[in-house]
Amino acid sequence: MEELLHVKTADAPIGQRCNFWTGQVAAHLSNMRIDVRRKLDFNASISIRSLGPARIALIDADFQAISHHADGSENRFHLNLVQEGGMVLHRFGERIELSAGDWCLIDERESYDFTTSERCSCIVMQMPVPWAKRLIPDPGKPLIASSACENHWKTALSHGLLAVGTREIRYNAVEDGMVADQLANLLSLALGPRSDMVIGRHKTALLRSLRQVMSERFTENSLTARDVAAANRISLRYLHQLFATQNTSFGQQLLALRLHRAEQMLADRRLAKVSISEIAHAVGFADSATLTRHFRLHLGLTPRDYRKSRV
Repeated sequence: MEELLHVKTADAPIGQRCNFWTGQVAAHLSNMRIDVRRKLDFNASISIRSLGPARIALIDADFQAISHHADGSENRFHLNLVQEGGMVLHRFGERIELSAGDWCLIDERESYDFTTSERCSCIVMQMPVPWAKRLIPDPGKPLIASSACENHWKTALSHGLLAVGTREIRYNAVEDGMVADQLANLLSLALGPRSDMVIGRHKTALLRSLRQVMSERFTENSLTARDVAAANRISLRYLHQLFATQNTSFGQQLLALRLHRAEQMLADRRLAKVSISEIAHAVGFADSATLTRHFRLHLGLTPRDYRKSRV
């Protein structure tokens, strides 16, 4: 392995550390919007090392709330192992909790959010999609947690990532390529014969495109399944069939997007004076009553009570 980058926020002046960190992450890891609690003295570090066609990123940071918006520029999978602490990932209403020793496979071609514990250390393997596809089957979905994978192989993969992340740096191109291939092979074994892989690469790409349009337009109050189907040049019936292969529906996915964005806005201290009605309209609901009804049904709290508990 060869070290490509090593930076820490302690190198930046007090008061500029958050902006410094965001710039480094966006430039070298992924296009992300990052919010932190300790804006003045935020403490974090990142080290990136080559590993054949892949890269290994070692990240240690204070609490972060991160949003990744897919813009078509990143054609990678991220295999993310939590070494210390934990994180919670959100994508289209799906919620995945990771603790120390857990990992997840993330498709950077899709949007997602996550928050970390007060301190979190991770080992991230960045895999170019064209290379990864030679070694692993199409995952069939953009977010897969280790808890849903083959038990023995998922543990072996965790140990493999930990070994690579903690070994001393020494460059050997042949060895690095072999290690990268072995990690990808372990990932393939851990994924196993998953039922959501059988839909095929074309349908997977089309689902990705449907979700991308929805993530860009869910705030439109009048958005319909027909609009999204038309944007992708497919029939309305085919759109519904595609979502059915994922055991979900257009309506469920749209509602999940709107509720998650409402959660984010209600928990944001900077928006404490924005009314519930304004938030409802901002995320695509017709009125505050509709937001309140769905919010209570899915989270067990009214938007007002949720805001009080968070802000």
